[in-house]
Amino acid sequence: MHFNSLNYVFIFLPFVVAGWALLRTTAYGNLFVAVVSLYFYASAELWYLLPLFATALLDYWVGQKVHDTKSRTWAKRMVILSVVANLALLAVFKYTTWLTTSLSGVLAPLGVAVPVILIVLPPAISFYTFQSMSYTIDIYRKEFHPYRNVVDYISFVTFFPHLVAGPIMRARDLLPQLARSRPLPSAQNVSLAIFMILFGLFQKTVFADNAGGLVEMVIQLMGPGAKTPLPPGLGLIFAYGFAIQIYCDFAAYSTIARGSAKLLNVELMRNFLTPYFATGPSEFWQRWHISLSTWLRDYLYIPLGGNRGPSWLVMRNLMLTMLLGGLWHGAGILFILWGAWHGLLLILYRVVPIDRWLARFGFAGKALAAIIFFHLVCIGWIFFRATPEQIGPIWSSIIATPTIIPDILTKYAQYIPGPNAGFGAWATFIPGLLAGLTQQNWYLYVFGWGLVLFAGPVFVLDYLGRRHNVEFPDLFLRMNTVTRAVLALIFLYGIIFFARRQASEFIYFAF
Repeated sequence: MHFNSLNYVFIFLPFVVAGWALLRTTAYGNLFVAVVSLYFYASAELWYLLPLFATALLDYWVGQKVHDTKSRTWAKRMVILSVVANLALLAVFKYTTWLTTSLSGVLAPLGVAVPVILIVLPPAISFYTFQSMSYTIDIYRKEFHPYRNVVDYISFVTFFPHLVAGPIMRARDLLPQLARSRPLPSAQNVSLAIFMILFGLFQKTVFADNAGGLVEMVIQLMGPGAKTPLPPGLGLIFAYGFAIQIYCDFAAYSTIARGSAKLLNVELMRNFLTPYFATGPSEFWQRWHISLSTWLRDYLYIPLGGNRGPSWLVMRNLMLTMLLGGLWHGAGILFILWGAWHGLLLILYRVVPIDRWLARFGFAGKALAAIIFFHLVCIGWIFFRATPEQIGPIWSSIIATPTIIPDILTKYAQYIPGPNAGFGAWATFIPGLLAGLTQQNWYLYVFGWGLVLFAGPVFVLDYLGRRHNVEFPDLFLRMNTVTRAVLALIFLYGIIFFARRQASEFIYFAF
């Protein structure tokens, strides 16, 4: 079941909210939430529950043992058991097919036959594995205590709003909320929750899905195996389009998750905070997929040594952390390269602090730093989205882009009226310009204006949120009634008239 489905919005979510409201003061309130969460997850395939229960029950048991034992050595061994078992299960499902396929391709010319093992990846396994591991690690660190009620623990691992694609919640932040009897949400919180869900659906179906359509059209132009060269400029459309698609897609899921949880009077952490306005990699990872970046910081980067020690050691820690972040996202050499790219950016900006240098020039310097880093992020998105065969044509198109600029400027200069031109000349300026655009480089015209149509509002809304250091939906409480109503109508009719008719899953369902 998907957040952007009618079944979720009009049947499942209202049923869950009503059921919880009736049972919340009884011993069955949390059991109800756990059961409907399991149904939500297993509605596609029942067997998905097997690895989920294996992870949850193992860490529930380990958490009890770690807390009860008097021996720190024994407690450490139990935590190691939890980490190894969880990562092994994750590796089997996530990397077996990729590894056996790669080995088969490498060894086949040598006459060595390696069978390709095809394993279906259960949705959300990367998310609930990291979340469940943090429970046992926090208990070992004495930062949290285990909950004895297994229903409370299962509801924490499987809580449906954030189960499939996060945010990755820590037990200390979520489990106490679920375990206690909660009052009904206030009218203000209900209004905010509905606004979040509506905005998230708008962000997903209008911005993310339409930007994704542009990306798919660029891919189709390359043909099977990416054998057809891309015209100049379309490589940039691919990079920019996917940057908008993945941000709006994932941010929309997180916003809908937060709104859905609010209807049950549960607070989930913010997962994004206007990341494309970041001026450098450190700030970017404080604003992009915040729950994962803080998890990697607390459970990998700091244990490796963090910022302590000589510079080479800090750089090693940064690179290892980002490589694991790339592997967490998926199996494949390009995910590893994506992680390595961001590791290199973190190292580069430590050695050459471009963002801090440009910040000395005030707003203009910060704006330039944000533009530079946004393009560096877009380079990474090419590795994230493209296949190995598509990398070459995309880069060739990007490199060739400057070659068409003089021709375009020369072609379109004829449509600019002279200094003494009358009203009639200016009245035909825009139609003439559009005609020229259509006749020459039509693909760039269509795709480019399509990208502006769906990307422009994203940056405007994010800028409004950034001015107050919040996401745009969080501004709801600062709006008057008229503004709220107008925006709700814009989002509703935007979904009706501009949503891409070809529904698509959320990108992070694959992770």
